[in-house]
This record gives sequence, structure tokens and C-alpha cells, in this order.
Amino acid sequence: MGVVCIKAYHEMEERYARLVLEYHSTEQRNKICDTVGEVIEEFGLAPAVTVTPKKNLAGEYSIEFHDDYDRESGNFFESLIKRLDIDHCEVDI
Repeated sequence: MGVVCIKAYHEMEERYARLVLEYHSTEQRNKICDTVGEVIEEFGLAPAVTVTPKKNLAGEYSIEFHDDYDRESGNFFESLIKRLDIDHCEVDI
């Protein structure tokens, strides 16, 4: 079986924004964790971060901005997605 890429899902509503990164291995989870830490440090923002293990080595890494009045999450998410080499992001409605 081939390697499954990290999948990204974006949700936004008024001043709330969330990006869910679906990982499929310990290596992917660690890469997401390290990269999120780098982007948090660079942007100086403090989003809510939740890691939810699913089955085997898979799970979800959720980054949420509550009361994102200045829409700072957009640049944050864009930088994160670019650094993780994700070329497509699904939009949750």
C-alpha cells in the first residue's frame, strides 16, 4: 500500500477558523507538530491545538482560532499548508 498524504480540511465562520490536518503515520504527526510550533513562533499567535488519535497510527491535528477579529488565521494556515507541502485543502461546510 502506498503512502497516504496529509489531508487538510478548513472551516470558517464569522470570527472562527479551524484547520484539521489528517495524518496517517507517526512521522506525519511529528512533522505537523514541529511545523505548527515553528509557525506559532513565527506569527506570535496562540491558537487552540488538539491532537486526536484515531486508529493505528492515524489521527487528526486541529488548529482553531476563536474570535479571530483580524483574520490572522488566514496567513497562519497558508504558511502551515505550504510548509507541509499540502497542495489541496477541502472546505468543510
